[in-house]
Amino acid sequence: MDSIPWTTVSYLLVPELVKVLAILYSAYYVLSAVYIVTLSPLAGIPGPKRRKFSYLPCAFASLKGRESYAVRDLHDKYGPVVRVSPEMVSFIGPTAWKDIYGYPAVKKFKKSGYLQLRPGVPDVLTANGVDHARQRAALNRAFSEKALREQEHHLQGHIDLFMERMEQRCDQVEPINIVQWFEFLAFDIIGTLAFSSSFHCLENQRYHPWVTLLMNFFKSVHYFLTAKKFGILFPILIIFGPIRDLIKGREHFRRSFQKVQERLKMPDNDRRHDFWTYISRQNQEKQGSMSIREMEVNAAILIPAGSDTIATTLAGCCYLLLKNPNTLARLRIELTEKFTSESEITMVNLSGLPYIKAVVNEGLRMYPPLSGDLRREVPPEGATISGQFIPGGVIVSVYALAAYDSVSNFAQPYRFTPERWLTTDERPDWTKNDHLEVCQPFSVGPRNCIGMNLAYLETKLILARLFFRLNLELMDDAFEIGKQRVFIMREKPPLRVRLSHRM
Repeated sequence: MDSIPWTTVSYLLVPELVKVLAILYSAYYVLSAVYIVTLSPLAGIPGPKRRKFSYLPCAFASLKGRESYAVRDLHDKYGPVVRVSPEMVSFIGPTAWKDIYGYPAVKKFKKSGYLQLRPGVPDVLTANGVDHARQRAALNRAFSEKALREQEHHLQGHIDLFMERMEQRCDQVEPINIVQWFEFLAFDIIGTLAFSSSFHCLENQRYHPWVTLLMNFFKSVHYFLTAKKFGILFPILIIFGPIRDLIKGREHFRRSFQKVQERLKMPDNDRRHDFWTYISRQNQEKQGSMSIREMEVNAAILIPAGSDTIATTLAGCCYLLLKNPNTLARLRIELTEKFTSESEITMVNLSGLPYIKAVVNEGLRMYPPLSGDLRREVPPEGATISGQFIPGGVIVSVYALAAYDSVSNFAQPYRFTPERWLTTDERPDWTKNDHLEVCQPFSVGPRNCIGMNLAYLETKLILARLFFRLNLELMDDAFEIGKQRVFIMREKPPLRVRLSHRM
């Protein structure tokens, strides 16, 4: 009998082989799902079954920019500890921040999901142990109280121009989108503080091309990280996704690296007090505290961290104040009782005012610039978090939005109440059981946000001067907080206001 050609055999066997592989994969998936839901060490942690065995619910919510809100809703339903994906558990209890990110924990819990901007070069976000301590020491000098006092004239100069632009738009019929102007101001300030080189957004009254590139880049990075959760479909999603914006991210890095080189070539100047002034001093006193390559990658982090987050905080506080006229009236009373002229509004003079700080704290609680997760990996031996033992290798996090919106942490969490941040005697009775320690918009421990003090001072200065001089009228509710999307950073809609003089 004639033999059957090999090509014919292959033609007959390949479809059968594909069927067998499909059946095996399906069986493996089903068995894995059963194990994950019923027998795995995390099986007893509350959460919807679909999130326990699949990344897809998390991925789809992330693509919509609604994952922070979805996790908040899960906590509302299942309690303070929730399994949000096969490998990840979210916590919102009062001790969760300390248990995961605090000083004792930082030596055990490693960061998870962070990628180095330049392979082989640690930055302040991804470095561990000695490298992180070394870089943090250099940056600490740039954000010290002494450095901030020396930099105040830079801040005030940019705020002067911002107020001039606002004056020019007073009493005009058409409202302005003040979010745009907050972004102009914040980017100009960080350019000057970091490199002694403003982006000139306020001067030119438009976004610098770098700023526009950066805003699109974060959305594309969010898309990239979310697409990875789709497994084998990842390449397809990348091809048809915003890959062009992601590629443009290389331009952000190139510009950041170039800025560092330009700044280091500037001649010495005793009046210059930007970030690199202090970093260079640290290098001189302690050789090798931060290499040139490390300076470059950290610059690519400092620019967005010190600009978009400030603009977001300003926009959130402004919106919430305009939505709550009684709160705004109380803030103005504090300002007018303390200051007789705008020139008196300085960092030092604002430091003793409790209500404006309370306004900023409450704004950060209700509208955190970073509302999502800060992932950490549980050490091999496991760890107890908020009284719950979690086995090694599991990813854990606190979702800021979920923690701040929870009635278990804050009474009437959707009510803008700066008074909850005042002294015990001044707080309303219904807020006295609030867990204020849950609100940590700058994180906690040795890896907390290095720019926390600068953020508070900058935000208070801008808000105080703006509301001391001008009246703002909210024209619509397009900025409604609950409907906004988050793609790492918030996608801020227009905040339309009409301006007029107060005096």
